[in-house]
Amino acid sequence: MWLSAFIFYCTFVAASNPYSLHMKISKVLFREVNIPLRFQFAQSNNHLSHSSSSAIVELHTTEGLVGFGEACPRMYVTGESIRSMEKDLQGISPQLADLRLERMEDWQRQLANWRELGVGPSTLCALELAGIDILCQVNQRSLAEQFSLSDVESPIQYSQVIPMFKPAKMAKLLERIGHLRPASIKLKASQDLEDNMENIRLLRASFGDDTPIRLDVNAGWALDDALEFIPAFLDLGVNSFEQPLALEAHEGLQLLTQRFGQEAQIMVDESLVTIEDAQHFLKYEIGNHFNLKISKLGGILSALQIYRLAEENGIPCQLGAHFGETSLLTTAGIVLTKLAGPISANEGALGEMLLEEDIIQPSVQQDNKGHLAPAAILQQIGFSSGINRDQLASYTVHQRSFQSYRFEGLMRRLSA
Repeated sequence: MWLSAFIFYCTFVAASNPYSLHMKISKVLFREVNIPLRFQFAQSNNHLSHSSSSAIVELHTTEGLVGFGEACPRMYVTGESIRSMEKDLQGISPQLADLRLERMEDWQRQLANWRELGVGPSTLCALELAGIDILCQVNQRSLAEQFSLSDVESPIQYSQVIPMFKPAKMAKLLERIGHLRPASIKLKASQDLEDNMENIRLLRASFGDDTPIRLDVNAGWALDDALEFIPAFLDLGVNSFEQPLALEAHEGLQLLTQRFGQEAQIMVDESLVTIEDAQHFLKYEIGNHFNLKISKLGGILSALQIYRLAEENGIPCQLGAHFGETSLLTTAGIVLTKLAGPISANEGALGEMLLEEDIIQPSVQQDNKGHLAPAAILQQIGFSSGINRDQLASYTVHQRSFQSYRFEGLMRRLSA
């Protein structure tokens, strides 16, 4: 009886004043999500993948709203995993009882506090997106309105990303995707010089000599390899080399920048996780190009901070993506692109070109020429207006709920 009366009261008050409950968070639901891929994906620092690997975080409020956020934790990038994200959320769950979602500034401050406590960037990214998703719903603001975006019409040009394959398998892949007309291509490189060079020739045969090709090494080369390989690839018209050396090989990356920086992009990716990393690379002239991935950097706002720092110092940035991202992170990437200035290349937005099914419908993806019109996406309320919850549940392989302790205790007492 008391529980029924309480629920009736909450419903009545929420209907008459939607802000009376102050948007407190009652629960966090954490999901590990695996979606089958349409083709296998491989790179030098990761085994062959047949499915995506994402974490979805849901923030549930006392008023029944749900905000969704996504991250792609990777041990070889930030040292995070699905389990470490789960541990992060468990650690901060006691704070949820006093956490209110009313203003963007308050949410940013809370995220900064968690960052100071050592919460990982993937967890922060998923929380940031989920919180912004709720703020948009509360205020009935589109993403364009929430971020004060003035340009929502201009199309975004995406690059095509090609996995690391042996040449024979590459030829078969190109038979399937040869109809695409990408503006640029990123090829995942192996440690085999001849295989890489043959793959570049195959790409040239399929997409033409004028299509720019970037090489993503994913920390797969030793310094001696890089010194030998880069001149050979420059001769083939490849002038961008992403993370050629191990994450911690700063002196080697600095040497490559000094040796080849006038004619090539020596891009840092896995080495770049924090604003402090960016400041270090700029101070010591390590790399001359930054790869920004929203998940590894802790969200849209921290990625934008690094972008602005790089821009001030004349360092171009590209927008990167983890393979297997759903349209939640793709939409976040669109927001970052519109917030930032010039981007050297946009990656991602593969949607159901790569995923068997997306959890957002319609899937946010580039067309056959790599174009994406963002207007309709930026006019939607939040990141998750098209989410298919049944589909999300079907691809969830593990989940855990973290209840707000105070809210859980109140409900327990009322139902006793």
